[in-house]
Amino acid sequence: DGYDIASLIANETSAVRSGEVFSPEEMFGKYLDLVPLYETEVRHMRHAFANDDGSGGGNNNNLASNLSYLDFLSILAKGLNTSIPEAGKLRDRRKYTRFLREMEKYLTGFLKRTSPFLNVSSEVIAPAIASFEKEWAAKGGVAGWECRQAEASMVLESQDAKGGLQSANGNDKGFGIDLSKFATSADLENAVSGDELKSELARLGLKCGGTVSDRAARLFLTKDTPLDKLPPKVFAKKKGGGAKNATPSAKEKTTGSDLTEVVAGRRVNIARLESIVSSLLDQVRPTLDGTRRRVERRTTQTENERDQEIDEEINGTKLDESNAKKNKTRDGEGGSDDEDEEDTPIYNPKNVPLGWDGKPIPYWLFKLHGLNHFYPCEICGNEAYRGRRNFEKHFTESRHAYGMRCLGIPNTKHFHGVTKIADAQELWSKLKTVLESNQFDGVEEEEYEDSNGNVIKRVQYEELARQGLL
Repeated sequence: DGYDIASLIANETSAVRSGEVFSPEEMFGKYLDLVPLYETEVRHMRHAFANDDGSGGGNNNNLASNLSYLDFLSILAKGLNTSIPEAGKLRDRRKYTRFLREMEKYLTGFLKRTSPFLNVSSEVIAPAIASFEKEWAAKGGVAGWECRQAEASMVLESQDAKGGLQSANGNDKGFGIDLSKFATSADLENAVSGDELKSELARLGLKCGGTVSDRAARLFLTKDTPLDKLPPKVFAKKKGGGAKNATPSAKEKTTGSDLTEVVAGRRVNIARLESIVSSLLDQVRPTLDGTRRRVERRTTQTENERDQEIDEEINGTKLDESNAKKNKTRDGEGGSDDEDEEDTPIYNPKNVPLGWDGKPIPYWLFKLHGLNHFYPCEICGNEAYRGRRNFEKHFTESRHAYGMRCLGIPNTKHFHGVTKIADAQELWSKLKTVLESNQFDGVEEEEYEDSNGNVIKRVQYEELARQGLL
């Protein structure tokens, strides 16, 4: 058609070369550019990234602002679910949720740009959500989040919030409490525990306080009455609304958007977003580690060194260019024959050790040093040493000393040449007997002299002294 391959590739990659696809920090997809997200979202959270235990305190106000970009990348590398305490996430739940959504948006776009053939939704996000919902439905929590069995049924409610308002009785067939089985609120109170009633009321956006009877009566109202027809006093208060916004007016009934907003800030939805972001971070794990190493390296570099590193990453290092020139010159001067000789496999049928030049040593030298003989040592874990010299030398090395120490035997010259565990233990028992027999016994062998010049043992001398006979 008149087009060559080079022109087609140039047209397709023109957006990449012009900088429209990747930012300068991303270096054509080699690194992550999380600096804008760090500046706009992370630095404004006072508790989530402050290693706070949730108890509060005046000293924690500036901890998140003092968190460096390198520390932020280290937290991402370790995992958001285990590196950040749950109390801090819940205290900054709105900001933390916004941060997770921005992270999901950026990582999804980054994967689509760097791996266009990867279906992020079906191959990365969908398995993460399925695994999360299975674990949460079983325990009411996941790693990094407290397990609350009463909240196990709330795992699917975000899907309900996306679908709009609930059914007329406020319950879904997939999860929740089926109120059609109960005739009165007393029957509901006797059949369902207080924690389950509280969880269901929280799921519907209703007040969940009071006694078990109050909770059952409040939930029983939703059996025959739609949520938008319920009185405003049964709904939970909105955070930050003050006393005026404590209950909705008659015109401001709870709508589907209100329920979606209430649902989005709950533990299960924050944990679900966190699991999605964790799965995306696992997908870009090598890129994240490279970004963290690059930021750590930049802390000790000057401005010129940083510019030089960027130039080398774009255009390649000068060392590669010099090596390419040398190879071209060597090929032109007939050096290709030497390279062919170096690339040919070494003929070594007798498995002779290699010398300093990378070639097998002469066979006569191999026989002279006795390298054709192997000497096993049971104390060293049945390790075989080639040649008598290496065998004699290994008795003073750390491996043999460690084996003797494990046997409880000192590695002295008495055991030089002993390789069997049984022989070493037998020799040690004989040496202990000889040492004990040669040891000086002061009670039996110490002698004293009385006033008449008689030499007697220490025991006899002490007995005569006590009797006053000396």
